[in-house]
Amino acid sequence: MGAAYLNILETGPLAGIEDPKVLQYALVVSYANGAGALLRTFSSDRKKAISKINDLDADEFLDHVARNHPAPQAPRYIYKLEQALDAM
Repeated sequence: MGAAYLNILETGPLAGIEDPKVLQYALVVSYANGAGALLRTFSSDRKKAISKINDLDADEFLDHVARNHPAPQAPRYIYKLEQALDAM
C-alpha cells in the first residue's frame, strides 16, 4: 500500500519536481502530512508551487519546509529518513 501511494504522489501532485533529492524529501513530507499541505507552503497554485520547488536545491527545500510547513514534524521525517539511509 505504501509503495502504491508514493507512486500516486510522484506521478500526481508532485509530478514535475526535477531534483531527485528534493523529490525524495517532498515524497516523505507528503506521505506523512499530505501533498496539499506541502504545496501550499509554496503557492496555492500547484504549477507555481512546483516551479518554486524546482528553484531550490535539497538544503533550501528542507529549510523552507522547516520554516513554513504547518506540521512541525514534517522536517523531522526527512531527518529520520536521512539517518535510516545513512545506516544502510
